[in-house]
Amino acid sequence: MYTYNNYYYKGTDYVPYGKLVTTTPPSNTAVSLAEAKAHLRVDFSDDDTYITTLISVATQVVEEFTRRRLMDQTLTLYYDEFPPFIDLQVGIVGSVTSVKYFDESNVEQTLAASEYDIDLNIRPGRVYESKDGGFPNTYQKPNAVSVVFRVGESLASDVPAAIKQALLIIIGRYYEQRQDVVLGTIATELPLMVEHILTPYRFLELWYLEN
Repeated sequence: MYTYNNYYYKGTDYVPYGKLVTTTPPSNTAVSLAEAKAHLRVDFSDDDTYITTLISVATQVVEEFTRRRLMDQTLTLYYDEFPPFIDLQVGIVGSVTSVKYFDESNVEQTLAASEYDIDLNIRPGRVYESKDGGFPNTYQKPNAVSVVFRVGESLASDVPAAIKQALLIIIGRYYEQRQDVVLGTIATELPLMVEHILTPYRFLELWYLEN
């Protein structure tokens, strides 16, 4: 019986979302400062810090819209207990480093790889109980389960050109229009052109309901 946060979902297909934390951020960006300045036709350095900030903001917008992480980074996904299966939430997942949990004695353990199967063909990736294994019971406390995994491209050149173009368009828009951007609603204010570019790369969340 799954008692996630004291609610019972036995006999259902409900899968709770975990809490996603960036453990090791990327060391580079999909679009460099030089590329952004070339797109903006800026040949002076006075705005370098501002443009660098816009690269970060544009990256966040694109990642939230597409449910991707563009550059190589390590993420940790926390659950209060093991769900029916683990949805890694963002793609494209390169590898799962570890699955750890606090056992019923409140001692942290590393789940043996034989106890679970990893499906990286589905986007985002998932972790399932193996045929002959399973997810154990955990100590009742927040974040009793942690899954560490890597996601994103190692090289900026491996990021699809369309996504990089979307980044440049967003950077250009924010550089020219500095007063009408509200971070809380930024994802819903994407230019139509950017939505068209990014939609083929967007991972949608699918829900299945039984009659």
